[in-house]
Amino acid sequence: MLSGIKFVFQRILRSIGIDAYLRKTGYHYVWDYYGKSAHKQRDVRKQPVFGELAGAVVDNKRSSLYYDRLYTIYQILESLGFSAQKGDEIKMVEVGIYKGGTSYFIASLAERLGLRYSHYCFDTFEGHKAEDINKSVETDHTSGLFSDTSFESVQQYLQKFKSVQVYKGRFQDRCDALKDMRFNFVHLDMDIYDPTIFALDYFDSRMVKGGAILMDDYGFNSCPGIEKAVHEFTETHTDYFGMALLTGQYLFVKL
Repeated sequence: MLSGIKFVFQRILRSIGIDAYLRKTGYHYVWDYYGKSAHKQRDVRKQPVFGELAGAVVDNKRSSLYYDRLYTIYQILESLGFSAQKGDEIKMVEVGIYKGGTSYFIASLAERLGLRYSHYCFDTFEGHKAEDINKSVETDHTSGLFSDTSFESVQQYLQKFKSVQVYKGRFQDRCDALKDMRFNFVHLDMDIYDPTIFALDYFDSRMVKGGAILMDDYGFNSCPGIEKAVHEFTETHTDYFGMALLTGQYLFVKL
């Protein structure tokens, strides 16, 4: 009886352009280009190690990345663990760490995987700087956006990790702290064009063979500067394998 009423009700709503379904816990509604079989994929939140570590930063709202994008990082670090020679130090950089949740996830995962690592984290901790806003490119970003954080709170949050260093300021002004290092993994999450293209050019000659640069917010309407930076970089650098991901990320791998 109830199923019949539900069916009739759905048919009536659909005739006027409305789909109605019972709300399911843990689900979003997304573009249908993911295909009708998307529901068959395993729930990565239940995967050992990943689910635990990602859940910790998602639940306390310290990261702007959700499980899908954190899982990309998980796969990169897991690959580094397989490919690194015994005893080699994995050097990682993150530019644009906001409240430090993604940095916490990266460091937690590196330690769980048994990696010998150093992780260098950069942010203004005052949001976007006015001099970094390219008004001919940026649409939804203004100076001071993402300023609801602080260097002190993030440094305290990450202090348990002895191999993590946190730097305050524009990356353009603080990158000298990295000196002549070479890197295995770089995560760029700055949302806007100017600091992003600077970072891509800076890290280009500093990536080891097989090293990965992961861009956040690629293809997002709110961050046109990221797509512009990626396309400009790919036009002049042929020594990378590049891939746009449906998670809103772009992956470069040094050849």
